[in-house]
Amino acid sequence: MAEKVSDSELHPRSCSTSCSTCEKINSALRLYYRCHKDGAADDWQKLKIDLGTLDELNVNNCMSCRDIAHCLPAFSAPYSHVNKFRLVIDNTDIMLKYKTPRNMRGDMETDHLFLLPTEPVADSLEHATPYDPIYFDHQLARRWLQRCQTLHGEGCGPSSKVPLPGLASILLIDVLDSCIVSASCEARYVALSYCWGQTPAVRALKNNIAALKTRGSLSPDVTSYKLPPTVADAIIFTREVGERFLWVDALCIVQDDDDKKHLHLNNMAFIYANSLFTLVAADGPNADHGLRGVKGGRKRNLPYYQIRFPSGTLMLNKPRGGLRLDSVWNSRGWTMQESLFSRRLVLFDGFVSWVCCEGEWSEDTDRELDFQGSSGFLLTDRVGLYNRLPLWPDMRLWGSLVSQFNKRDLTFERDVIDAFSGIETAARSSFPGGFLLGLPQLFFDIALLWQPDRRMTRRNKGSSNDFPSWSWVGWKGELETLLWDACSDFTFHDRYPLPEITIEPLVHWKALPGLGATEHYVIPNSYYLHRSEAGSSHHSAWTKHRQRDGNNLYHYYRHSQVPRQTFRYPIPLETTTVNPLSPARAVCFLSFTAMRSFFRIGGILDDRFKHQEEYGSEPLTFNVSILDRANKPVGALRLNLENVNEAPIGERCELVAISAGTARVAEGLHDYLWRRDEWALKSWFHSAVPSQPHQTATTLVDIEDDGEEDGEWEDFDEEEEEEEEEEEEEAEETYEFLNVLWIERAMGICYRKALGRIIKQAWFSHEHEKTDLVLG
Repeated sequence: MAEKVSDSELHPRSCSTSCSTCEKINSALRLYYRCHKDGAADDWQKLKIDLGTLDELNVNNCMSCRDIAHCLPAFSAPYSHVNKFRLVIDNTDIMLKYKTPRNMRGDMETDHLFLLPTEPVADSLEHATPYDPIYFDHQLARRWLQRCQTLHGEGCGPSSKVPLPGLASILLIDVLDSCIVSASCEARYVALSYCWGQTPAVRALKNNIAALKTRGSLSPDVTSYKLPPTVADAIIFTREVGERFLWVDALCIVQDDDDKKHLHLNNMAFIYANSLFTLVAADGPNADHGLRGVKGGRKRNLPYYQIRFPSGTLMLNKPRGGLRLDSVWNSRGWTMQESLFSRRLVLFDGFVSWVCCEGEWSEDTDRELDFQGSSGFLLTDRVGLYNRLPLWPDMRLWGSLVSQFNKRDLTFERDVIDAFSGIETAARSSFPGGFLLGLPQLFFDIALLWQPDRRMTRRNKGSSNDFPSWSWVGWKGELETLLWDACSDFTFHDRYPLPEITIEPLVHWKALPGLGATEHYVIPNSYYLHRSEAGSSHHSAWTKHRQRDGNNLYHYYRHSQVPRQTFRYPIPLETTTVNPLSPARAVCFLSFTAMRSFFRIGGILDDRFKHQEEYGSEPLTFNVSILDRANKPVGALRLNLENVNEAPIGERCELVAISAGTARVAEGLHDYLWRRDEWALKSWFHSAVPSQPHQTATTLVDIEDDGEEDGEWEDFDEEEEEEEEEEEEEAEETYEFLNVLWIERAMGICYRKALGRIIKQAWFSHEHEKTDLVLG
């Protein structure tokens, strides 16, 4: 039975320090706490108590009312004499609300904040932890580490370190001896993640590394090598929590030793993955900011909102997760790999909080913070990514990594490859053939099919060392990588099924490390071969299995390295050696022979504008139609423009066909993949009736192998069934298209201007020719 609050209980005898409203609240809190102690929290009925306006609270000679009035700044809301406070107590939360007129709510971050008792009332009720507004308690960080190691074990800390290819040792700061030391890659150390900014600071160089290794060289009383506050505070913190070694990039990488620096940059993700935990200066725009609140360093000045009642004190607790998504630190390109691959983070963002693979804690509450979780099927918003990377080439995951990184900021855009190299190194074991300037070579055709989601800007435009136009590394901004999902058809997707779409190559790609280069190599763009060789017998590590789903029989494959994962067909999982001629830096050209043809730019398509509300107020790029000689729309291009008045309508465009595709025209297909390209289905298939969705094996229920497989399936004619399925597939409508690049030319070199698709039949009925091209 629901717990009811009687009038007599809410209106006890007056207390000289409380008004009648606060006495009512005090009595309600006592009942609420008792309800939780008795295990009857689910029976509590929500209680709402109006508190009045800010003016009314301030004139009351009531301690609790004054405390409530002092909470106004926490709402980040403008003051108005019509706004009212309200206290809400439901079965799980106590909330302070600030009610404003609708036309003022846009200025507020939130209209409600949580209140927690400062004492443990019951196991079912969270409580706040009083904190020092000036300094952080270092012992709490020790307890977090011990708690993580005890509760999470291997989930947050594998027993073995990740190998650092090419590095026999690393440099670390000895926080007891105040100097740089050489240490084993197996050493236990804390790492620091922070924004350098433009702060002048000491860095390890060839001419000072010997001096930096002198005991006491980094001591605060030594003026020769004055450390920026963030680094100095990190040294203090590491020492105070009982650790001896700290890794800081500026001091533990010799900055002018190009060979060793390159090795360290490639291993950056591993260096953070091997750290005991990573200190994060999340609220610091540069190295001068410091880790505010470290005792012995700079003070912090945190707000301390509390509301005192006779039954106990309530502390205001602003809802937040462990990772500061709105911080400068989280917007920087260099820090992405540091947060993703670290197993544990200690974040300084005013408050100090702990984030690990299995939990999140903060100094101001005993509750678990909003767990990181993952965005749908992606893992890229969580720490400890290295231990969760799949052993197979996951282009969905890669697309998420690329998209997140490319919209982050770099002080120097020329650093894009270095800032991303650690992520590439960590993922290389999953992608046979490695990467070419951010694009997996195994799926090179498909990796070229990225699109600008919002207007992008060229990196190093106009210099002699331009990044290539064909790779996303040549552009800064937000990407769309939907077509990369075509690489994921070898796995089953129960929760997020993929449309049936295939891409086939039309050209052979050769990479040139520079113009006039005498050496080149063929990019191992072999993804399509593995699908066609699914039935071959030379896949020794793969086993073929069969299962029935109703009246249908399906095949799937398993590999000895990942026995629990099912695949539609065998794919390469073993790491292959990257060709030594593969260009590692920015300058790279593609040489190939392709079909080209000339069309014209038609009108602006409105498909993208229909989805503008889903993507915020910033304008999206848009599509334009491709017109043939008869001015008939036969395809579309995504322009790197946001202003429709800039669309080059009527302009003649040179298109190059780079790959061919086929998609099943099934109901619901465009809702997933083509949702912003409705021209692909509606304009071209207006007379076609969409067929029913093609059945796929979306649920895998294993049929146990009991050694009598042949007997179990002896009445089933496998070849006959496969022929029937092929006939059914051929009867369904298909959409055949070519992926085309709109190119522009300069001094004999071609550059990507836009990417789009065109109906296959329309292309081959139009004049076209083969030509040799170099794409820069």
